[in-house]
Amino acid sequence: MKKVLFTTLAIAVAMTGFAQRPVMQKSSVADIAVKRQKTIVQDDIVPPMSFNGEVMTKATTVRATNEWTEYETMATYYDLQSNSMLGNRIATWQDGSVAAVATWDFSGSTSWPDRGTGYNYFDGEDWGDWPEENAEGFFSGWPAIAPLGNGEILASHGGGNINIFKREVKGEGDWEQVATIEGATWPRIATTGNGQYVHVICCESVEETVPEFNNPVGRNEVYYSRSTDGGQTFSAKAFPPEVDVAGIYNKDIAADDYVMATNGNTIAILFGSTTFELFYIISRDNGETWEKQVVAPFPYGNSIYWGQTAITNATDSIWSCDNSASIAIDNEGTVHVAFGLTRWAPAPYDDAGNPQWGYYSYWPYTQGLVYWNSKFTNEQGGHEIPLFGDWSGDNALIEADPTYTLNGTNGISNTLNVDRLWEMADAYGGNDLYVFGFLDEDGNDTIDSYAENWGDNSHAIVYRTFGIATQPAISVDDNGNVMILFNVLSQRLHPQQTFYYRSAYVTCRDYTGTWFENAYNLTGDLAHSRDEVYYTTVNPNALNGSFWGYYFADANCGLQLDGDNNGTITENTMRVVKITPDMEGWGVKDNEAVNPMTATRVYPNPATDVLNIEVNASQASEMNISVFNITGQKVIEKNVNISTGINVPSVSTSSLTSGIYFVTVKANGFENTMKFIVK
Repeated sequence: MKKVLFTTLAIAVAMTGFAQRPVMQKSSVADIAVKRQKTIVQDDIVPPMSFNGEVMTKATTVRATNEWTEYETMATYYDLQSNSMLGNRIATWQDGSVAAVATWDFSGSTSWPDRGTGYNYFDGEDWGDWPEENAEGFFSGWPAIAPLGNGEILASHGGGNINIFKREVKGEGDWEQVATIEGATWPRIATTGNGQYVHVICCESVEETVPEFNNPVGRNEVYYSRSTDGGQTFSAKAFPPEVDVAGIYNKDIAADDYVMATNGNTIAILFGSTTFELFYIISRDNGETWEKQVVAPFPYGNSIYWGQTAITNATDSIWSCDNSASIAIDNEGTVHVAFGLTRWAPAPYDDAGNPQWGYYSYWPYTQGLVYWNSKFTNEQGGHEIPLFGDWSGDNALIEADPTYTLNGTNGISNTLNVDRLWEMADAYGGNDLYVFGFLDEDGNDTIDSYAENWGDNSHAIVYRTFGIATQPAISVDDNGNVMILFNVLSQRLHPQQTFYYRSAYVTCRDYTGTWFENAYNLTGDLAHSRDEVYYTTVNPNALNGSFWGYYFADANCGLQLDGDNNGTITENTMRVVKITPDMEGWGVKDNEAVNPMTATRVYPNPATDVLNIEVNASQASEMNISVFNITGQKVIEKNVNISTGINVPSVSTSSLTSGIYFVTVKANGFENTMKFIVK
């Protein structure tokens, strides 16, 4: 095995040949910031994140991720790790051990005879040897992994089925195949209830005849399956709860358009793509009951169906998710989501006027990352980013720029316009909604040579996702601190046959909502100067103050399987990164009194006859519930006793008139107020 030792000084690179475990040494960003500046910017100033040519100045203090460790854990020639959203590929345990998987093949042949799951395990001190064979023992790929108590469970697809494997002790022994989900592919797997409950989300390819098209068209249907016995048996695959895919999303949820996160007994499945709304379904009882929450609505209803006449003739451009998104759940039950933005337009006809299925065009200047959490509440009392026209600030935007009303029917295509999102984030304080942009590495407020190389070389820039900054992977620790790992079109690395490299960056937000906005380049030193970074992902649950993520590094730009690097097979290395922030203002909440309400939410919202108030209590206490109308008049009050764990007291709303209300819960000197609507 190769062992590569990277220091973070741009002038020092040490390499040794063939050792048992590949490890990269610990690095201090704070110590080498000045040296890195000289390699990536012209004026020796680390630039803040910028967007659309404007340098972002939202940060109040420049702070750095202070300590990180990078490891090379495997090499693979197979470079298509995902079609869009990448997740559920890192498992962590409370004892500090970690497992990471990837689609692996080291045959050097384009027939990929050895393709399957590449696996490596970190025992708290060292990673194991690089894999020399796949975990399944047969042709497979696209794995997902999750902890199973002190063991682990793995899902991948091969032979037209999803195959489930488990080991009773993590990192040890042979994998045992325990279940098969037939006729399904592209799995994600996650566990709740300390491994008793196993959740799988997957796809099945189908063909259907569409009236506007002469030939059957291949589409996908998404399915969910659950095990209640630790993965020994699974329910028959079915449409996910709360998601009528065939009726609402028009079979538009495809391979890798989903990712999962868990915390305790809670599981959430996030769905996102360019042609349907970004949303998740969530269960707080191990998958027994589910709710749906929209994060970013789609301007034309739930999704676009390419056979619809209204869309076929559309000329409008649309802002939507760029196929990349990530989800995490903190200990208080708050859901955190990060997603990429793109702007595109349907183009369902070719130059000869023939209808096309699923084709569209997009702009080279699309970029941007959005952060949202479930505490965000819009003016209507809901939690989704409001459609254009549903937020009072839209009127000011129209007054300042009348083109907002000209770009699309009533401006609806501007729902996820980044300028609007910035204004909205400012109006709401930036804690629960935030926007990032591309990294302007040389500090001249633009992406150099971007426009002139757009066109025939478009895949060289965007690959399978569209953003200049893309694939945000989000993780949250025990205290509610957030880290986002993502990749960015790089200006510091020279184009290779008009192809552009990408770099890995990280940014952080502490539990108070303060963003440490200067993103830091994990691949900015000389040792990484020939690394093309693509695919970034993290484990959504950080443990013991450390965030675990990984990215792939390749000496060639683009994907061999797409022909973006002239079809050359090259070695891709999986770089696993352990990030342990050490910065002022970062860390542990310091409450003198114990807040018994570690999580509070209300549902259904809007309410009709009853309002449920969910509290995840850290201690037993008496809780006061008060409901106020819009004028501040108290209309309901009651006291209840809550115990440790999940409590769901309720109040009757049947006597209330339609309108906006506020409910305040108080316990142990703490209080929380939430808005809700009565129909």
